[in-house]
This record gives sequence, structure tokens and C-alpha cells, in this order.
Amino acid sequence: MRPVVVSVTGIGTTPIVRMDEWCTGPVSIQVNVSGTVTYSVQSSNDDPNSPTNPVALGSMTWITTNDPNAANATTSVQTNYLISPLFIRVNVSAGTGTVTATIVQLGVAPY
Repeated sequence: MRPVVVSVTGIGTTPIVRMDEWCTGPVSIQVNVSGTVTYSVQSSNDDPNSPTNPVALGSMTWITTNDPNAANATTSVQTNYLISPLFIRVNVSAGTGTVTATIVQLGVAPY
């Protein structure tokens, strides 16, 4: 997968990024911070597009990463998921700065 870059300024969440469910590769996430923020990298395996068990976007359950460096973080960090979730986002819970995340799923041939 090509790198996907998402960002958010102030309190809120980045757009969600869908991973390739046919890929078993890990996911690399680099979060760059500008200003003052507190944020967490989150993932979900709920799927609004599922043909058999769709979950509404607003009802998706988001789980904070188990990497303590990317949970309630205040500085730039690079982290990963060893197994790809369906969706990833960054949730900013406090501050007025900007968070920019670059997400790369490995193991998939680029376009």
C-alpha cells in the first residue's frame, strides 16, 4: 500500500485509514506533532462496508494501541501493528496543535 497521510488540528480525530485485509503484513505508523497535543493511535476491526455485519461509522469501537509510546502521547513517535487491523486513526484528546500521521502497510506491492 502506498503511504497514506492524515492529519487533524486541535481536538478530534484524523480521517480513518482502511488497511488491505488481503495483506498479512505489519503496519508502520509515524506520527509527527506540531504544537501541543495529547493523542493516541487507535484501530478498529469493525467494518461499515461489511456485507454480512456492517457497523455504522459512529458506532465503531476504537481500541488504543498497546504501545505505551503512542497512547496519550505528546511528542512525535513511530510505532507499528504486527497484524493489520481493518482501520487506523489518530485521536487527539487535548491541545491546539496539529498531528500528522503517515501510515504504511508492508507486504503489498505498490501500484
